[in-house]
Amino acid sequence: MSKKNRKDLPQHPSRTMRAAKAAMLLLSLYFSCAMTVLSGAGLIHNRESYGSALARTGLFMIIAAALMTTGAVLCLFRRDLTGILSIAASVSGLVLCMAMLKKLTGHADAKGWTDKYTLQPVSDMYRSRVLPCIIPVIMAVAIAAIQLCSYEQRKRRSTG
Repeated sequence: MSKKNRKDLPQHPSRTMRAAKAAMLLLSLYFSCAMTVLSGAGLIHNRESYGSALARTGLFMIIAAALMTTGAVLCLFRRDLTGILSIAASVSGLVLCMAMLKKLTGHADAKGWTDKYTLQPVSDMYRSRVLPCIIPVIMAVAIAAIQLCSYEQRKRRSTG
């Protein structure tokens, strides 16, 4: 990109966009990364009692978490390619995560797993831990789409 085209882009994004990016990144680190990785790691750690199928489910949950977190980090940059990659990584990670969550909760319900203290189904616990990862993914996709469709980016693409 030439120096002439760089002048057209504002040097700093708006405060609202910076706040949205900060919130999205924090939510992504907690929900998409930590909760999903810890759920997957628990399945892998207890593979002797759960079996190899659930250990693979845990591995795929960790891969999904990595994709969703990568998508969140990529949307921080205001470039066309990183915006497209952010959307692709976030959505593919979410789809993989939800597929693994469905498989895991189906298995837990079929086996009748419950919490030994509250007797609540374990599938509810997994849902409550993993489902909130939808929020930072939606935020990452929205931020990337807004940046891709912004006036400054469209102007840069038309002149460059």
